[in-house]
Amino acid sequence: MKKKILIIYAPYGSGHKSIADKIDNYFKENGNFEVEVLDVAKYSNILGKFSIKMFDIFIKHSFHKTFSFIYDLADNKLASLSQMKLVKKLFDNKKLRNEIVKINPDLTISTHFFGGNIISYYNKIGLTNSLIMTVITDYVSHSYWRKDHKSQDAFIVANEIVKNEMVKKGINPEKIYSFGLPFDRKQVENLASKEETYFKYGLDQSKKTYLFFGGGAMGSLASFDYLKALIKQDLPINIIFISGKNQKLEEKARNYCLKKKINNVKILGFVNVYNLLNISNIVISKPGGATLTECIDMKVPLILIPGNGGPEKYNAKFITKKKYGCKVISPWGLARVVKKTVKNEKIIQKWHENISKHDKNESTKKILELTEKLLNNRKM
Repeated sequence: MKKKILIIYAPYGSGHKSIADKIDNYFKENGNFEVEVLDVAKYSNILGKFSIKMFDIFIKHSFHKTFSFIYDLADNKLASLSQMKLVKKLFDNKKLRNEIVKINPDLTISTHFFGGNIISYYNKIGLTNSLIMTVITDYVSHSYWRKDHKSQDAFIVANEIVKNEMVKKGINPEKIYSFGLPFDRKQVENLASKEETYFKYGLDQSKKTYLFFGGGAMGSLASFDYLKALIKQDLPINIIFISGKNQKLEEKARNYCLKKKINNVKILGFVNVYNLLNISNIVISKPGGATLTECIDMKVPLILIPGNGGPEKYNAKFITKKKYGCKVISPWGLARVVKKTVKNEKIIQKWHENISKHDKNESTKKILELTEKLLNNRKM
């Protein structure tokens, strides 16, 4: 009989779902399990839905400093004492209990601490008997990820820096695996040729290509001013602006380019980005954990614009510390840095040399192998 794997996440930002989906796809293609993916928000009560709505508002309207303040304030033992009470108030209800009991997981992989917390609580009250593996989806660990560490069977972290930080906080090092964040390697192994991609999007192969991830929060236009500042430099480069599912941003960017008769900027919505990463010299993006992982594995240096605050400021510190790129704090700053990279090729070359030293990401494969190991050990 196949073992049951539950992959659980909460939609506070898109990264948690993205990483859950990558694990789900890999397990279904390469494992021998029954796999279910569950978004706890679909079963949350009014308070849970309100908390997600408030998070979206904070991000959409760029209240990044406020979010960072709250994030840092909560990152201590005193603030996290009531964490389980918070989780129960937001998400625990009859509908969620029934769904998880029906799935009856042998092992749960959580890509948001709320997911791991709720399974830990259900284990304690006898509703479930699941092993718990938590994937920390950023390049830093917050106390909310660590608070319930005694009931966790494994933590997957981005690198040794995060592991060492957690060990210093009292977490058993034997539970922490620095596999890197999950990455869809199959996409990289099935890339179109660079020539095909240049032709498909009508790009000039003689120019450097800057891939700008401008999407994110639905309705947010935060990246638009950065795009305008970059366009105004009139640099001899290809710019690919990805608005994702943010149709309002896509329309605004497209109308601006039409009005100004800009012909070196491609505005794209929700697309498969791996072929575009393959032809890019630089990625411009906010520092989301999943995006950084994709860029690092594909060896594309980054110029980081301000993100959502909270963990993303630590993600940016990782990139700058490793010299995989740099960060800017204003539209003018972005324009200035890009102009420098166009004039001085050695800047990009050095970033590329540094990022090329990063180990190949085999996180999803290692997570599958660890899952099998944990379940086999439990049999014994």
